[in-house]
This record gives sequence, structure tokens and C-alpha cells, in this order.
Amino acid sequence: MVMMAAHPAAAETDCKPKVERIAADGLEWRTLRWGPEDGEAVLLLHGFPQDADAWAPVAEGLAEKGYKVVAFDQRGASAATLAKDPSDYNFDTFLADALRIADRNGMRRFHVAGFGWGGAMAWMLAARHPDRVISMTTLRYPHPAAFIDGIRNDPQQHAAWEEVRKQIDPANVVPRSRELLKDNAAGLRSFLGKSGLPDAYVERYVARVSQPGVLLGGLYWGTALVPDEFAAVPPVRVPALFLWSKGPAVSESTVEASRRYAQGDYRVVELRDVGHFMLETNPKAVLPPLLAFLSGHPDKDRAGAGSRAVSEGGR
Repeated sequence: MVMMAAHPAAAETDCKPKVERIAADGLEWRTLRWGPEDGEAVLLLHGFPQDADAWAPVAEGLAEKGYKVVAFDQRGASAATLAKDPSDYNFDTFLADALRIADRNGMRRFHVAGFGWGGAMAWMLAARHPDRVISMTTLRYPHPAAFIDGIRNDPQQHAAWEEVRKQIDPANVVPRSRELLKDNAAGLRSFLGKSGLPDAYVERYVARVSQPGVLLGGLYWGTALVPDEFAAVPPVRVPALFLWSKGPAVSESTVEASRRYAQGDYRVVELRDVGHFMLETNPKAVLPPLLAFLSGHPDKDRAGAGSRAVSEGGR
């Protein structure tokens, strides 16, 4: 495992994304796109309680190196993407959403990177659609089958899972949502603050998920974690990068166990002093290892024509 020290948080830039709203299945996805249209494609997937903007500092850095970068508000993350039926929150549907966004943006093949639930999606996209995925990067989420192995065999991971399991029990989702939002979302603010989310992001995320139904949409993602389905996710054959930081929910042994499910080039990089919410606490720490990994695994289909993206430090 490679370790990297954190750097100061990324400075604000003038790199503004192109915003598009994509309608399908009665929902509307806000989609952000950075970089040149002919750049090598990178699809970014957020987790809970984030939206597409969580990736903005990293996306700007990738775009500056010539990558075409796309992020979108996932199902349940906004009022426009709330599914009416709780059964529509499942990983088959989440993956279909991601592929639809990729298709609408002309991304036949792409690198994928995801945080949290988005990290679980990155593993699944790479495992099930290796024809579409050039490489995958996960931020703080192990291979789904390794996660289930940990729950069943690692006491530390099992204990962490038991705390999560109570919260994602389908019978508890609606009462949990109400409890977190009562008293001006005091419970949600406390939960996010204890998870290491900076205060400014706590207020921003609370404001968004306090809209009718949005917190409930985010919590329904937890009900999509079906242990037998996670255990059946195949190994990945494309190059894989695991950006890891010490924090809640995932044990280090579970991180190491993911190696068994990575059959291509596999790297683990530990980022120090960034906590769980690394995209919010220190996106600049995420960018160097991600750029180095992407530049080391270019799309072979584009190699003959040459890619607009260049290696880190290549400009």
C-alpha cells in the first residue's frame, strides 16, 4: 500500500462546467461536463449525501490535463431524480443510469471513479461492462464481494456493518429520515459532522436533502445493498485503483481483501489526514494519484490516434 500525505485544499478556479439536464424515465439528471469534447473520457460517481458538485475540484484538475470529464446527480440525490417506487433504488438501475449518461455524452469507453456508493458502482461497472470501462478508481469502497467477506469473517467489519444495517433496514428508512430531519435537521447535522464532513458542506448538503423526499431518496440507496447480490459481483479485469483513508465503515483488512477481486493491474494508495469525505476535506490529495493512474492506463482504442490527455506534469 502506497501512502501519500495530504496537501492543502484545492484553490477555486474559473473552470466552469457545461450544465445539461438529461430527461429519461420521468426523471431529470443534472449533468456537468468539463474539458475538451475529444478528450479521453472520465465518468465520476458521487456517494451519499453528495451531488455532482462534490467532484468539481477534481474534475477541473482532470480537465486541465485534457480529459473530458462528466459527473451527474445520481438517482435520489435531487428532487428531479426522485423515483416514485422504492424498488427503483437498486444497483442494476443505478448502473443503467450511469451508462445512459455516458451514452448521452458520447462516451463509448471511459475511465470511471466513484466515492462511497459511487465506488461500489465503479467496481460493478468494471466487472460487468469491461468493454466500456478503461480503468476504475474507487474512493473508500472495497470490492462488493470483499465487503461481504469482511462482514462474514472480520469482527471489526462485522461490527461496523451491524451499525449500518440498522439504518438501512427498509422498515426503518422512513422513520430514520424523519428523525434525522426533525428539529431543523439536528440529527443529520450531528451525523455528518461526526463523520468528518466540514461544516460548510454540512450546511450545503443539509439544505439540499431537506427538500421533500430527497433525504429519503439518499437513504434508499442503503436498501439496495443486498448481501447475496454483492457477494456475486465478479472480479474486475480492468486496471483498478483504490484510494483509501482511515475512517468509519470499512476495515483495513477489507481493503486488502479487495486484491482477490482485482485480476488486472491493482494499486492501493492510502491518503493520510483526509478522513472519510476526502473529496470535501482535501480534493487536492485525490488528484495526483488519480492523474498518475489514468495517464498510466490510456485507452488502447485511442492510442493510435493519440489522446488529448497527457500525463501528470506533462504540461
